[in-house]
Amino acid sequence: MAATPARRLDHIVIGVRDLDDAVARYQALGFDAQLGGRHTGRGTHNAIVRFGLDYLELVSVYDETEARAAGRGDLVDFLAAHEGPVGYVLATSDIAAEAARLRAAGLAVNGPLPMERVRPDGSRLSWRLVIPGGAADRRPWPIFIQWDQPDAERLARDGATAHPNGARGIRSITVGVRDLGAARVLYARVFGLAPAGDDAFSVGTARIALAKAAEDGPTAITLDAAADRDLDPAIAGARVRLEG
Repeated sequence: MAATPARRLDHIVIGVRDLDDAVARYQALGFDAQLGGRHTGRGTHNAIVRFGLDYLELVSVYDETEARAAGRGDLVDFLAAHEGPVGYVLATSDIAAEAARLRAAGLAVNGPLPMERVRPDGSRLSWRLVIPGGAADRRPWPIFIQWDQPDAERLARDGATAHPNGARGIRSITVGVRDLGAARVLYARVFGLAPAGDDAFSVGTARIALAKAAEDGPTAITLDAAADRDLDPAIAGARVRLEG
């Protein structure tokens, strides 16, 4: 099998019903949350809780018909009754190689798909996605992204953010999986991620922990911070822990 492209954990996606309300809630929790913009032709918009290159993405639906047509029907359905993590994204240095690797392993793959987001100031960000299994939300695996703009250029524009609550970056994500044995094989042999303990894998400086669950999808987020603190899930819409 070809060499694995360079990767890092880019961001975690948290589905929220009302984006403006979610921004206010995250600001109340001590995050510098900022509106990100609309995903062109996708029916969704987001806000960003940025650390450095890594960030939390608060995503909501502003047009259900457009979102369903763009393949985000699972997100629409999830948000009808829930809020919480719906996915996570690994940045890669070679999106075409990721797609080829997954197809060679027998996985259905969407992409690479060109996408863009219009920021509130009118500027555009663009990227390409590879979506294993053909659907982005509430799955036991990551999405892969390659940004069209260099990391240094995006950091120079957006910068690393200092949050009043002391959060500094993403330390780990826990992913619920219905079939733990199959997930172990997928992460180790197909994704080529390095083991980091029992049922856990590392990507860059972050850790992905797998946990047997009744439903697939991310369940908990741990952030690097100045001190330990569990955030109120009723406010965060997710299980989020700060660890010093």
